Amino acid sequence: MRNLWLTALVLVILQACGGNSNEFTINGEMSNASGEKFYLVELTTDGTNKVDSVSVGEDGNFTFTGYTNVARFFLVQADPRNSVTLIVEPGDEIKLSGDLNKLGENYQVEGSEGSREIMNLRRRLEQTIANLDSLGRIYRQNQGKENAGDLRSRLNEQSRKIVEEQKAYTKDFIDRNLNSLSSLMALYQQIGPRSYVLNPKDDFSYYEKVDSALMAKYPNAEPVKSLHSQVQDMRKRMESDAASKKRLAIGNEAPEIALPNPQGDTVKLSSLRGNYVLLDFWASWCKPCRVENPNLVKAYKHHSDEKFEIYQVSLDKKRQAWVDAIEKDNLDWYHVSDLEFWNSSAAQTYNIRSIPANYLLNKKGEIIDKNLRGDDLQARLNELFSK
Repeated sequence: MRNLWLTALVLVILQACGGNSNEFTINGEMSNASGEKFYLVELTTDGTNKVDSVSVGEDGNFTFTGYTNVARFFLVQADPRNSVTLIVEPGDEIKLSGDLNKLGENYQVEGSEGSREIMNLRRRLEQTIANLDSLGRIYRQNQGKENAGDLRSRLNEQSRKIVEEQKAYTKDFIDRNLNSLSSLMALYQQIGPRSYVLNPKDDFSYYEKVDSALMAKYPNAEPVKSLHSQVQDMRKRMESDAASKKRLAIGNEAPEIALPNPQGDTVKLSSLRGNYVLLDFWASWCKPCRVENPNLVKAYKHHSDEKFEIYQVSLDKKRQAWVDAIEKDNLDWYHVSDLEFWNSSAAQTYNIRSIPANYLLNKKGEIIDKNLRGDDLQARLNELFSK
């Protein structure tokens, strides 16, 4: 009996001290929202997950209650196009207010500093997008008019400055909020579809510093672990690119390729030594490659009698599509492929990330030029064979 009394006393004390510290609440106060349904949606590394829903009372108030032992991203939304992003941490008591008719423009949030920073970040980005859209409208209204070319140049310069200012703001935002999950949101801002403010190639140091800071503070948060994995992959790719760039620099010997031709016989790249060789990567499904093929045909006809060969590596998956394209485009030179698509061993060796791509080799098999197309290829070959 005494043990039961002690247990009850402990529970009373815990409740008096605030209960479960992992509990969070989101209290909403929305105008023009009476009777509407709001959803609490978690943003996960795999997409979104609806957690809860409530109907808004006549007074515009609603409440979400939940539990979390790590920081998480949530959306509070009436529909996917009318939502607010929140950072929710264990024990948070967040107050959200706004007007349902223009929620993204005027909402306010209290009780979560990270959520307030996301609000500021969002509004700055929306202003930037609005400024760019305004320039776009000016250009469309003046298309076809006199001096439209000069106007386009001025508008392009203004657009560039606007984007650069947004990038500078974003970097400053990250530096000021390095230990906040809002910095993670800043990394992935988009001005348009697939048009990011920051990118791993030019701004990798910011991905690294956010990763380092957040892994130290939120090691168990799924978005942070996902970022950490992405940064590791980025680093490996950049190191691989740097090694490939050095290995494939002009003046170096081209790495060997030994792949089967359409008849199944292995043809080595080195077997063409003694000729100038255009090593070309393409595929039957690649429209830019097919557009470029007539230029290759023209170059081959002009110089095939002057110790010039083309060794074309296809990134096709299906043999018949590859063979049909060779015949249709009249590609009368050396062809090889392992039909492994982007996993082609030759594509891996030459770090091919997009096609068409090519390397021009001298008679010793050394790289003397890269990615020559159209008139540039014709001019380079004319230069070589005029000597």
